[in-house]
Amino acid sequence: MKYIICILLGLSGGLVVGGGLVAFFTLLGVISNILKFTKTEIYPKVGELSVLIGALVASVLYLFEIKLHINRYFLVFLGLLAGIFIGIVASALAETLDVMPVVADRLNIIRWVYIGVFAIMFGKVFFSIIYWLTLGFSH
Repeated sequence: MKYIICILLGLSGGLVVGGGLVAFFTLLGVISNILKFTKTEIYPKVGELSVLIGALVASVLYLFEIKLHINRYFLVFLGLLAGIFIGIVASALAETLDVMPVVADRLNIIRWVYIGVFAIMFGKVFFSIIYWLTLGFSH
């Protein structure tokens, strides 16, 4: 009985968090902004299915603790793709909330914003590669 209650609590908690995230993405239009940002708005179902399948695969891998024995260099490539995805989601979210224009306008740094964005992007990629290639990943 104790295990059934734990399973029900875990599943209900996961459903609440997942539902909240999907509602958040849908309400703000993050997925549609990602499609606009990548110039693929003519394929809305592909974008939605990609996010759904990615979330399901990641959940299954995490839930069942599936160990994948993959080459280190392929892991660097997968880490790069994950970083690109996170960057695109963050950009779409920032664009949706109009964060960057407001901050750039207030600080009077409109012409320097692109340098900041590229610095953040390259820093993320560089230190992600260092993390994936060192012992930090094996822990």
